[in-house]
Amino acid sequence: MRILSLILAFCLVMPLSAYAASVAVVDAKAIMSSSLAAQSIQTQRDALRERYVAEISEKEQGLRSFEASLKDAQGKLPEEEVLSMKQDYETRLLETRRLAQNNKRNLEQASQKATARLRDVLYKVVQEIANEKKYDLVISNQNVIAGHMSLDITQETLARLNEALPSIELEVE
Repeated sequence: MRILSLILAFCLVMPLSAYAASVAVVDAKAIMSSSLAAQSIQTQRDALRERYVAEISEKEQGLRSFEASLKDAQGKLPEEEVLSMKQDYETRLLETRRLAQNNKRNLEQASQKATARLRDVLYKVVQEIANEKKYDLVISNQNVIAGHMSLDITQETLARLNEALPSIELEVE
């Protein structure tokens, strides 16, 4: 039984020691934030956010003006007209809130779609590099405590990703 155990252990260990895995490391997080496409997403996102904020601010200003005219009208106009104006104000207020929520949701969805596309292309680029250089395994640098810098393919990956995908258009619904 002891001899069988030794033979089994030898058979299990032997293939592992005879095989030297080729490993590379990539900083996917840094690439996802510093690539040209990532910067493109952020620039478009910021521009859309500013546009949405300006649009909502304009509507809010209109609501404040309408509210002021409603207060002025309370003693001067018949009660039916004042009630109608209040209902109109409430309707406009709800529409503005809905618009703000829709804008925020649309911006988030567009950003998520663009980021997912960036991630997909990043993985394809990493796979291409792994195939070309015959790496058996490519891991994130977040999982590495120590290692030789020659294992790092981040810069090459970033350069290829920038070439393959220099920008991504945000598709806002």
